[in-house]
Amino acid sequence: MIVVGTGTEVGKTHVCMCLLAQARARGLRVRAYKPVATGVTGECEDSARHAEALGTASVPPTFGYVRPVSPHLAAREEGRPIDLEAIARVADEMTPGTDLLLVETAGGLFSPLSETLTNADLVRRLGPAAVLLVAPDRIGVLGEVRAFSLAAKASGITLSWVVLSAPAQGDASTGTNAGELEALGLGPVSPVFRRAPFDAKESLDAAARVLEALAPSIG
Repeated sequence: MIVVGTGTEVGKTHVCMCLLAQARARGLRVRAYKPVATGVTGECEDSARHAEALGTASVPPTFGYVRPVSPHLAAREEGRPIDLEAIARVADEMTPGTDLLLVETAGGLFSPLSETLTNADLVRRLGPAAVLLVAPDRIGVLGEVRAFSLAAKASGITLSWVVLSAPAQGDASTGTNAGELEALGLGPVSPVFRRAPFDAKESLDAAARVLEALAPSIG
């Protein structure tokens, strides 16, 4: 399963933690991998949060960069281009013995990884059983999700589920967007993942609905 977003800081890592905790509670053998990260000066924060939800040691990014900028810029500055084949090899090595490998991308679905590659290319290379799009539960999300859905389809990617994450600052649309997305045919949409601890009941309940719906595809 790959978790992508409509952009950066939209709640992907929090959603991942909830999914990992719920999968672990169900007795699934689950692992997490963030192959690309920027702003890494020691342990990758997002990888550490994955590990917290799993109760295991963290898996470092294959391509971790110091400056907190777009991955393609950081890779260019450090002279270490992102190699999709290297990422795929690590993912393949992590898969045996697991029921679910959750991969979190850096930034949005179409964030650049190089002058010619984006996260969409990474998704196609890994060929996951499910692709989750995380978007913020705020005004503008209806148009964003429609645009991403159309662009993903044109890129040969099927979005399995839309996951809404509560923004730091809500607005008049917050709390209504899930229903509107469903009404517009842009679902299926999960209950909103609220700004609660990843192991809180409401967080685990939201994750449970997603995992149950995707069970046939992710095994």
